[in-house]
Amino acid sequence: MARPASAVAICNLSLDLLKESAITIITAPVTKTEALCARWYDLMRQAILEAHNWNFALTSADIARGGDPADTFASSDYTDYYALPNNYLKLRAIADPTVPLGRRTFEIQGRSLLYSYDESVTLPIWYTKDETDVAKYPALFIKLFSEELALVLGKKITARPSILKDIKEDRNESRRLARAIDGQIRPPKRYESSRIVNAGLNVASAQTVAGDYEFDFDYD
Repeated sequence: MARPASAVAICNLSLDLLKESAITIITAPVTKTEALCARWYDLMRQAILEAHNWNFALTSADIARGGDPADTFASSDYTDYYALPNNYLKLRAIADPTVPLGRRTFEIQGRSLLYSYDESVTLPIWYTKDETDVAKYPALFIKLFSEELALVLGKKITARPSILKDIKEDRNESRRLARAIDGQIRPPKRYESSRIVNAGLNVASAQTVAGDYEFDFDYD
């Protein structure tokens, strides 16, 4: 059988786990289940992509300078602000991918990155993009995605607690395996940095573009 290649296919994997009937569309939902999948699919995709520095979702771009932050933002501690890409989810590196964000000083306000870069016309960044092409998802990511989605849908469909318990146990193992395999593609390099300072600067603590980012969500 062919691997899932669409949003509907992933939703149907989730519904399989919940022992529910398959759906046929979420772009123009007809049934209640299709409407439920349509409401949650994009949100869960973005949440899972943000929860770990997935290598398949890593991309780079030269983003355009918008001007002096003092003219637009409340903060004037930076010389430049740059517009983040439309498919931006999470910043991974600025200017040089070998330098962890913990060593950068920056702010993100809305869809803009505030950073001092000598008023350059463009600024290179590396970031997690909102990858929507299911064909690019590794198999373990698809499994994890379908299980995470099933846990959300199951609360709305009122699946039996025993089913949700089994899905959660499988999800935990899938998460561990998916992150471990992804980390083998480009092993993360870690550096020492101050969590207190980083928290004040709105920066990540000691990571490169391939470093892990621990953000866990559960459904109890």
